[in-house]
Amino acid sequence: MKAMVVVACAGTALLTAACSGRSEAKLDPSPTGSPAPSSSPVTSDTGLVLRTRTSGGIAGLGGPGSLPDFSLYGDGRAIAGSGALTEYRLTPKALRRLTSEAMAAGLATPRTVVDPQMADAMYTVITFVAGGRPRTTRLVQPTRDAQVAAFLSRLEPAKWPSTDLAAGPRPYRPSAVAALAVPGSAAGGRRWPFAPLGSGPQVGTRTCTLLTGADARRAERLTSGRWSDWTDHGRSYRVTLRPLLPDEADCSALA
Repeated sequence: MKAMVVVACAGTALLTAACSGRSEAKLDPSPTGSPAPSSSPVTSDTGLVLRTRTSGGIAGLGGPGSLPDFSLYGDGRAIAGSGALTEYRLTPKALRRLTSEAMAAGLATPRTVVDPQMADAMYTVITFVAGGRPRTTRLVQPTRDAQVAAFLSRLEPAKWPSTDLAAGPRPYRPSAVAALAVPGSAAGGRRWPFAPLGSGPQVGTRTCTLLTGADARRAERLTSGRWSDWTDHGRSYRVTLRPLLPDEADCSALA
């Protein structure tokens, strides 16, 4: 799976294995300055446990407002997909096993592995929440660390055995969506029926309008494909809807 990866190194041997070839690696200090926790970080709350994201490349993936590839939460929910998102739910046993594998892969110790000779390199960024604090690892693709690569291959929910799932997969239904807008040139677009566009907080080069409840559901029905053209207060906009994930409260989480 392509993904940006937040990775923690368990020790020198792991770091050496990941840094073969032209890549350069550097360890980032633990946010607490203390050793990585030795037990699974799973709790009963709904907070983020693990996230992967792909960034870089000629297309500039992973910018503000982009969706992560995979997100895992403390209640066992996993949300994945590049367009239409799918929600899965792991059993407590499977959740503990997966997070223990993240610990064994060294993701509780942040580090960065880059390739200075590739200006448009692709990277996997992994965020792993251990001891209540996020630890992030950024690795050049393809990942040269066999243990991390094996762990990433586990983050394909469509391939999880049914015995690991507490419920069958279903479409992810967000409680809120962000309408990300840029000025458009299309004349005669449909009139935008929600909160005004163009005046919200910036998310990269786009303005963000937060839609919740019935407005969020209606906007999803009205908007097809990756974007659509609208008019609002006499101006044209090209709008993309971005579903908010459970740990994203508002537009500021997308910046």
